[in-house]
Amino acid sequence: MFDWNDLRFFLELQRSGRLLTAARRLNTTHATVARHIEAIEKSLGTALFVQHAQGYQLTPAGEALLKHAEAMENVALLAQEEITQSTAPLGKIRVGVTEGLGIMFLASRINGLFERYPGLEVELVAVPRFVSILNREAEISIHLERPAADMLVTRKLTDYRLALYASRAYLDQAPPLNSREDLGRHAWIGYVDDLLFSQELMFLNSFCRNPQVVFHSTSVIAQQQAARSGLGIAVLPCYMASADPELVPLLPQESIQRSYWISTRRELHKSVRLRVLWDYVVELCEQEQGLLLGQGQRQVTDAGNRSSENGANL
Repeated sequence: MFDWNDLRFFLELQRSGRLLTAARRLNTTHATVARHIEAIEKSLGTALFVQHAQGYQLTPAGEALLKHAEAMENVALLAQEEITQSTAPLGKIRVGVTEGLGIMFLASRINGLFERYPGLEVELVAVPRFVSILNREAEISIHLERPAADMLVTRKLTDYRLALYASRAYLDQAPPLNSREDLGRHAWIGYVDDLLFSQELMFLNSFCRNPQVVFHSTSVIAQQQAARSGLGIAVLPCYMASADPELVPLLPQESIQRSYWISTRRELHKSVRLRVLWDYVVELCEQEQGLLLGQGQRQVTDAGNRSSENGANL
């Protein structure tokens, strides 16, 4: 019979794929992780992992153990949730979210959550990549695409709009911009194509057939800063750029709409601490629909590189 504690190390190595990463997440050493894996393999009489250049991968025996280890982990989580919620209804909750929405929208509006629930502690993982709930990187995740996993509870969080922006300094020295046909003569700011974490971010060609991209970044915030500096035109979420005094919205008839999706593991969906954060984010997005969809944004026309604001909607 193996030690139940060994399963923690088994699950973390399976999720991270590397001893050093698993050790860091478990706050221990890689030698300790390896020792626990060896112990469980010895008890079961079979190898659970094979090591490849890209990391550790499960053997067929490891795959068979994984479903049981995850089921045991879920039971432990539910037991902890039931007991802690009966004594202290709130606690720590981690939410993974795309960088733009997390930093430029949620972080500045989350104070109302703590006014309602002062015992809550939130960890906001706002990064330019996919944050996995199934790998326990977060308990709530907000995605650009709808997840398909059966183990998740998912709903559409909100639609949002992206539009074209540039600085006045850029427009003053750039070719005239009066229509979509003029976009091919301008400098563009965009993502690093081979590092895109979602196909939903491949949108430059929706505006311009052959954009002349002069600056690439995995970070939408870096793209906004580059646009502010006068480097070129960027496609930015309206909730990020519409109130930026350094940016001018361009060609208001040219915009695209995308969606955010919010998910959690099915067994956690009834958790009190999770539900208060989930409901708050859903309510917040409903209240801020105008901002998210770019309604009421300044309209700017360009005649001979001179921009003027007339207050019309996007």
